[in-house]
Amino acid sequence: TVLANEQVIDGRGWRSGALVEQRELTQWFLKITDYAQDLLEALDRLDRWPDKVRLMQKNWIGRSEGLKVRFAFTDAAAAGTGDVEVFTTRPDTLCGASFLGLSPDHPVARMAAEKDPALAEFLAECRRMGTSVAVLETAEKKGYDTGLTVEHPLIPGRTLKVFVANFILMDYGTGAIFGCPAHDQRD
Repeated sequence: TVLANEQVIDGRGWRSGALVEQRELTQWFLKITDYAQDLLEALDRLDRWPDKVRLMQKNWIGRSEGLKVRFAFTDAAAAGTGDVEVFTTRPDTLCGASFLGLSPDHPVARMAAEKDPALAEFLAECRRMGTSVAVLETAEKKGYDTGLTVEHPLIPGRTLKVFVANFILMDYGTGAIFGCPAHDQRD
C-alpha cells in the first residue's frame, strides 16, 4: 500500500505498525507544475476561503522562483554523466558553495552505488528512514562521500566533492543541491 507521510509514525504504518520502506513503483505522474501559476492566480479569486486555507494550498502547490545551474563532473566517465543540474532559489550564495549534494534517489547516486557496496547500503538506510518533514527535520544529517568531484561553475580551477545526503529530496528541484554552510544550517 502507499502511505502519506502523515500516516507514518516512528518509521511504521500508523494502523498496522509494519516497518515502512520506500520502493520505486511503476505509476503515472501528472506534471502539475505546468499549472502552478494558474492555480496560484485562481486562489486569489477565492475570496470566501479562509486565509489559512489559501496559504496551505499555496504551500501545497509549492511554486519556487529560482534558476538551474549545471556542475560538470571532473571525471564524466566515473560519474556516468557529463554534469548534474541544481535548482536554487539562492544563486547569490553560489560563490560560497563548498560541496555538491545528491538525493539518495538521484540517478548519479544510484549509478555510483552499483560500484560501491557501502554507498548502496547508505542508500538503503536512507530509504528506511522515510521522507516526512518531521522525520527529515529531526533525523541526524548524514552524508556519504562518493569520491566524485565537480567543477565550480563560477570559480575556474575550484572543485567540489560530491556527497549523497539523507536530507535531500528527489522530488524537490532536481534532487541535487550545492552546499553552502555559511547560509544553511543543514549544510
